[in-house]
Amino acid sequence: MSHLKYSRLLVPRKAKDDRVIGVLSLYEPLGLLEEGRDLVACFRQADRARQAGGALLSSGVRTELVTDIPEEDPFEKLRAFSRPFPVGRRLWVDPGEPSDSRPPSGRLALRLPASRAFGTGEHESTRLLLEALEEEPLAGLAVLDVGTGSGVLALAAVGLGAEAAVGLDSDPEAVFVARENVRRHSFGFRVRLLAGRADAVGGSFGLVLANLLPDELLADRRGILARVAARGRLLVSGIPRGHEAGLVQRLRSKRWRLARRNTGRQWGCVCLERI
Repeated sequence: MSHLKYSRLLVPRKAKDDRVIGVLSLYEPLGLLEEGRDLVACFRQADRARQAGGALLSSGVRTELVTDIPEEDPFEKLRAFSRPFPVGRRLWVDPGEPSDSRPPSGRLALRLPASRAFGTGEHESTRLLLEALEEEPLAGLAVLDVGTGSGVLALAAVGLGAEAAVGLDSDPEAVFVARENVRRHSFGFRVRLLAGRADAVGGSFGLVLANLLPDELLADRRGILARVAARGRLLVSGIPRGHEAGLVQRLRSKRWRLARRNTGRQWGCVCLERI
């Protein structure tokens, strides 16, 4: 049986640059990790790594690419050196090796060892959505998380009080990773995971979450909007700064209103309510 291979794209001295992280995210990396002051993006497909490197070069950022690396676990080092960090007022995210370390008083622990699936809470788009989730009245709600990745948002939703959550992802490998993460949480039994797009699940939800890039969101727009219950809400993150107004315009109709927006340094998050 042949071993999987991956490619490594080194971005010197740019590890703290959200603009660079945003560009890399467009090319579907397996994950990102820091080596000193440098940033390393790991890709399954060498072509995607080359495209990401080319996009950065066009903006004046040089990179170093190594392809065809036999895969062991490109995130082992990241897990070994990762430390838990707070998100918002109530969450505490641990992306390191699985442990039973206690979170600070009053915070909910989300244990999400760094992996191929996107979403440990470190990326600004994920943080914005987690912070927005804290502001939602979740008690008794059924929540749908489209593009669940590591399962971080679905887990946060039930941990913060939602009755149940469904996590969807079009990548079966992400669903496998999310399933492992769900098993690490005492409240994980309230999360159900499925591979597919929004039309893979029936019914409607009081709250729908979508941490997706605009092209991904718009490709599944009808299915996503159809899953929001009457008077329900849709939280959307993964919106590059400057694109919020255009995206909201394409999502809204007379049946929707813009309830709230949160903006970070490079990304935005909006809340739409069905009326």
